[in-house]
Amino acid sequence: AHFRSLAPLMAGGGQEQGRRGGTPALPAIAGMAAAARVAVAGMQAQADRLGAWRERIEAAAVAAGARVCGADAPRLANTSALLLPGRAAQTQLIALDMAGYGVSAGSACSSGKVARSHVLEAMGLGDDAGCAIRVSLPWSASVEEVDGFITAYTAMAGRLGTQAKGRT
Repeated sequence: AHFRSLAPLMAGGGQEQGRRGGTPALPAIAGMAAAARVAVAGMQAQADRLGAWRERIEAAAVAAGARVCGADAPRLANTSALLLPGRAAQTQLIALDMAGYGVSAGSACSSGKVARSHVLEAMGLGDDAGCAIRVSLPWSASVEEVDGFITAYTAMAGRLGTQAKGRT
């Protein structure tokens, strides 16, 4: 009953009780279905590829002194939260940005905010939540880009580690 108040977007025939005019574009609908089938068929291969690259990034980060947040939890294949204890996330962001890599200190939906992740705090990380960055691989990432990021992250972690040791 409440749908009766909907106004049609297109004037025309009385399809769907006068809410839609025109004939469905069957070739376009069939084309969209075919494109969706192709996309879904390739999703697992992409997830496997990105998951393997994420694992390489995480192994290199751990070797450089980082921890992987939620490493044992089911996660997106292309996303990792790397925590470098004692190194502020903002400092890591600046260093990686200067090397040409865009990462975040929070979730994608908190872009532009400087506060540490409330999700990482809820996971029990406390003050260390302010030392974590989010690394997300785009679906179009290449192995060369992954290797370049690993080099930049390792160098950044080494520089920040040396700076932190000098302050103690």
